[in-house]
Amino acid sequence: MNILNNGLLNESDLICFFQKNRIKRNEIFSLLIKPYWSSLYSRCMYRINDRSSIDDVVQDVLLRIYQALPKYFHKGVFKTWIYTIADNVCYSHLAKKMRYNKKNISINNIELVSHYSLVNIDDKIDMGILLDELSYSEQEIIDLRFYQDLTLLEISDILCITISACKMRLYRALKLLHDILFRKRISE
Repeated sequence: MNILNNGLLNESDLICFFQKNRIKRNEIFSLLIKPYWSSLYSRCMYRINDRSSIDDVVQDVLLRIYQALPKYFHKGVFKTWIYTIADNVCYSHLAKKMRYNKKNISINNIELVSHYSLVNIDDKIDMGILLDELSYSEQEIIDLRFYQDLTLLEISDILCITISACKMRLYRALKLLHDILFRKRISE
């Protein structure tokens, strides 16, 4: 008799079978993830907003769930647990992309800095050098706003902060970036 095809198994039974049965783990994992597959995919797509790398990110999410499942202790809702893993993988992907995707951008793309007439600089600057002087959270919000081209609402959802906190964090990061530019201009 095939335990997996009787249709009477619930989620906690499948988790227990997965943890105890090493031979049929792939089949059990497939049954366990099937109800969450489309929402998991959509969640990752919403978080990273990049069609070219969504499949790699989702595959990484599934791999991390598969690797962590033997140690899973059924304290809370399974769906919440897998979404937490998905969110963490997406944040890691965005952070990695931010580190390696720093390139020259037009100063006109930076709204606040472009309004200051005190700074007379070339049209292009090396943003990688300037952004390295900012903290991780400041780099993150600039990356999400200008490199990922996300709205403030989307950024506030990703960072789990209010829109007003998002605006303030972006304003402070841009203000600090302006100060760095001004300092560099004076030192030249």
